Amino acid sequence: MKIQCEVCEKAEAEVFCCSDEAALCKPCDVTVHDANKLFQRHHRVPLQKTASTTSSAAPLCDICKERKGYFFCLDDRALLCNDCDGAIHICNSHQRFLLSGVQASDQSLTESSGCSTNLSSETYQI
Repeated sequence: MKIQCEVCEKAEAEVFCCSDEAALCKPCDVTVHDANKLFQRHHRVPLQKTASTTSSAAPLCDICKERKGYFFCLDDRALLCNDCDGAIHICNSHQRFLLSGVQASDQSLTESSGCSTNLSSETYQI
């Protein structure tokens, strides 16, 4: 399923702006984020894997600043690696999204924690 641009509502979204919490197509991203210097600082992640998108270009975790971030927490407005996500979100109900092209499983979280979660033991891919 393709994600539609939230600005023009016509084109396929290519980036997700963590600051605006919005998916945008490339032309709308340029229009919105070139408007001023503050908008240019917004943290954006690609939604599609292209030849120019490599694993080294993946953004780093906002918490540890060492590992690649794979989860975006809507409540904390932060991009997290698997370790930081598990440590921070093991017992709460924050709404989190997995970046596209990433696989994750909650198997180890539900088995190793004493917390009751509403998650099933499945692998998800977006």
